Amino acid sequence: MKEIIVSDFDLNNGKLRLDSYLSIQLQRSKNQIHHIIKNKQVCLNGTLCVKNGTLLKAKDCIQVQSPCINNAPLSSSYTISGDDERFNIDILYQDEDVLIINKPPHLIIHHAPSVKEPTLVDWLKLNAHILYTLSGEERYGIIHRLDKQTSGALAIAKSHLAYTTLTKELKTRQMGRYYLAIIDAPLKENQQVQCFMGRNPHNRLKMSKIHIRPNASIPKGVRDSKSSFVKIATSDNGAFELIAIKLHTGRTHQIRAHLESLSRHILGDTLYGYKPQGKTHHYQDRILLHAYILYFTHPRTQQDYTFKAPIFPDMLKFLQIHFTKDMSDEHKNIMELLEVNRIMRSFECFS
Repeated sequence: MKEIIVSDFDLNNGKLRLDSYLSIQLQRSKNQIHHIIKNKQVCLNGTLCVKNGTLLKAKDCIQVQSPCINNAPLSSSYTISGDDERFNIDILYQDEDVLIINKPPHLIIHHAPSVKEPTLVDWLKLNAHILYTLSGEERYGIIHRLDKQTSGALAIAKSHLAYTTLTKELKTRQMGRYYLAIIDAPLKENQQVQCFMGRNPHNRLKMSKIHIRPNASIPKGVRDSKSSFVKIATSDNGAFELIAIKLHTGRTHQIRAHLESLSRHILGDTLYGYKPQGKTHHYQDRILLHAYILYFTHPRTQQDYTFKAPIFPDMLKFLQIHFTKDMSDEHKNIMELLEVNRIMRSFECFS
């Protein structure tokens, strides 16, 4: 238990709320303090206090009993270097409930036994973007995931309301994503892929389309999946294509596995069969897949939000070098092709 006495200096001749004061004294976010107060872990002058906005007076005695405050100060498992470009993370939006970032490529989200490098979770800890469960267990508020080499928009919950609400929105598709990818051969037409997916029986690192016989039971670990693919632009030499993808489900490696079922591969995706030819992409060292658009209904205000995650320089450079044919009109450029409403409207062909 931690005991804090409010001083005249703390008040500074003004009004001081309980949640604001504890946030400063305990070096925790207001969301964490609200969680502690809500769960009846704060007493004011010996009486339980459950109101965040309670005004304090000089010599008030606050007692806090929570696993959160008994933990050591937030720290990372690894040191994050100031010149590590992976952690120059652009924040697209944040408020008291949600944090939207543009995840750089080459950045792993979660720790795992095989991971020996800093992760996004380390960055969240260092920036105090962290939630606690009732037992004091750390939770990082990550609503959905992106593979290490995939870049783009990522939603992180900063409050328990956001975590529970956005998780439900993701399941019901009220929250969704549109991706951009450059593939190794143009699609014949806009198309959808809908199939069962599971672990590839010949390579456990991969997911693949699973054929289920009529009336047969669905094996454990096999789930339905659906993606829509729209043609955006073809490279000058006709070898590559920029496409947009809408996810209707969110399975592991879904886009990559669905494209493989169409005998197409994302540039850089050697796991799923991409084979680079010549020196065209000698500077390319990751999968050219980007989560471009993210939309959801705000958990607190119920307003609809749409965010665009700017394309990273490596992918943008590839487009500027190899996709000039479709930009011949002086009023047309790559960013016009990638205008958010235009991308979203292009999927109306599947309605």
